[in-house]
Amino acid sequence: MIQIVEAFEASSNVKIKDFHGHCNISTKIWNKVKLAKDAIKKIKDSPLTISIEGSREANTLILKFKTNKKEAIFGGGEQYTHLNLEGRKFFVFVQEQGVGRGYNLISFLAWLKGVRGNWYSTYFPQPVFFSTAGYGLIVNTFALTKVDFTVPGEWTIEIYDRKAQVIFLEGTLSQMVEMFHKMYGSKPSIYDWIFGVWIASQGSVEAVQRVIQVCERHKIPLTALWCQDWCGKNPTKFGRQVYWNWSYDEKDYHNLPEYIEKWKEKGIHFLGYINPFLIKNGPLYKEAANRGYLVKTKNGDPYDIYVTTFPAGMIDLTNSQAYAWYKDLIKKNMLSIGMSGWMADFGEYLPVDAKLEKGSGMEYHNEYPVIWARLNKEAVEESGKDAVFFMRAGYLQSTLYTPIHWAGDQNVDWSKSDGLPSVIPAMISMSLCGSKLVHFDTGGYTSLFWLKRSPELFMRWAEIGAFSPIMRTHQTNRPYKNFQFDDPRVLNHFSRMARIHFALKDYLKTELEEAVKTNKPLVRHLALDNPDDNVCLKLKYQYLLGRYLLVAPVIKRGAKSWKVYLPKGEWIHLWSRRKFEQGWIEIESPLGYPPVFVKASYEKAEELLAKVRDIS
Repeated sequence: MIQIVEAFEASSNVKIKDFHGHCNISTKIWNKVKLAKDAIKKIKDSPLTISIEGSREANTLILKFKTNKKEAIFGGGEQYTHLNLEGRKFFVFVQEQGVGRGYNLISFLAWLKGVRGNWYSTYFPQPVFFSTAGYGLIVNTFALTKVDFTVPGEWTIEIYDRKAQVIFLEGTLSQMVEMFHKMYGSKPSIYDWIFGVWIASQGSVEAVQRVIQVCERHKIPLTALWCQDWCGKNPTKFGRQVYWNWSYDEKDYHNLPEYIEKWKEKGIHFLGYINPFLIKNGPLYKEAANRGYLVKTKNGDPYDIYVTTFPAGMIDLTNSQAYAWYKDLIKKNMLSIGMSGWMADFGEYLPVDAKLEKGSGMEYHNEYPVIWARLNKEAVEESGKDAVFFMRAGYLQSTLYTPIHWAGDQNVDWSKSDGLPSVIPAMISMSLCGSKLVHFDTGGYTSLFWLKRSPELFMRWAEIGAFSPIMRTHQTNRPYKNFQFDDPRVLNHFSRMARIHFALKDYLKTELEEAVKTNKPLVRHLALDNPDDNVCLKLKYQYLLGRYLLVAPVIKRGAKSWKVYLPKGEWIHLWSRRKFEQGWIEIESPLGYPPVFVKASYEKAEELLAKVRDIS
């Protein structure tokens, strides 16, 4: 088991420059002294848990651990760039993913606008780490944390608080991930319709009707309509946004409850959208401001927060009356009209200098998305309705409340830093860190400058969606400049991928039930089942979907074939039915035929192959 070799308390100064949810963090430490002997206490044996408390003069804890010099380190919550964190140093802090995390023109322009992220910027960080050397840690704190894995044989963790708990894990990578899932893992309700296709629609009930007609004509197994503008539209310079006042738009979505009931009779569920903001001077904003429910500035005024181009107020979820009011709003304005779920967006924008009823923005910044998740879960449970919600923001404990996570706002491009490829490590890392149902915006979201979807990009994204737990489209922030799923250039391909995804419904349902039962992920890193395979440890663009499907998506423009690594065992190529053994292969992968393999030992392999083969 990993051991603390040095422990210090210190004074520190933390500076966080927050701009549109992107955080530039700098810290300075002084007066570092060794912790007193009685500052570290064991509070639990299994798993071993210790509490650490510095003196009242300190505001920072520094822990050094002796580790194995040869190891791979996984965890850290949702990660888009690196799965193996060995050799890296970074902050664990909830924030925007950031546009332009790589080294290209988009990154430079994002830097000029102040919205460029770092490689580790993420909506959903977690201070949990698993080493392939047989040990791991959970730093049980909501405080800003900095980890340093750059020194071989040593981990250094800085916790910017005078109190914390550390939970020690040991075992194989698979065993530690199971232990974490047992303590913190999500246990989502399992409904058949979740495994159908969720199509984004905007504009009006008439637009929704047209989507339904297209899906019927082209045999798309539509089970959910996702309408983020159910409460109205708000055109801005950023694009087509939502009017953040959570009551249905009686003009464009006239008679919405009646339509929802009619659509549900056809097996089509209606999904909406909400976030913890209220647009300034809207009806609900005025009510919340009058009641004192909004996050405040140090002067006590409602804090104007600019997520994109317009000001909004943020609900103070530490205020018990505000919390109850917002929860009732979900029950009355969303669940009572028949919604089967919604995107519970944001959670990462709480300003660190804000004033809340129970403390400061800095104190509650990492905890805010956890409270936001709990509120949504309680709304569903108290209503007695069958509904799900999905979130992008989170922290330690979020997975106890959130049934579904999605990867956030990716660029509509091929970049590994921000685009299509980044959703694969995002799914894998979220799954390692407690999430069972993970997904992404099929086709991407962020369309800025010259970035627009290409047909090939959309089709390759749809292929990943088909072989993931949930297949949901998005129209992007500029739907008028980006084609949608019903464009003739992509419609037939999308329909086929959608039907393939739906053909996997029984498999996905069974594998999700197994994942919940055994405390394992549904989207699995290949290293979980192949801990001694050094190649598997290094893979970040391949994954297992359940126990028996290996998926290696094509993530490069113009590719007609793809290199795939197959771990031990015999694998059947889904499309050609050729059998392969362990090792690297190059397989033909034209559009519509992504590299997917079925484990030959799967007792229902032939049945699954036949289901997919019959879809033309």
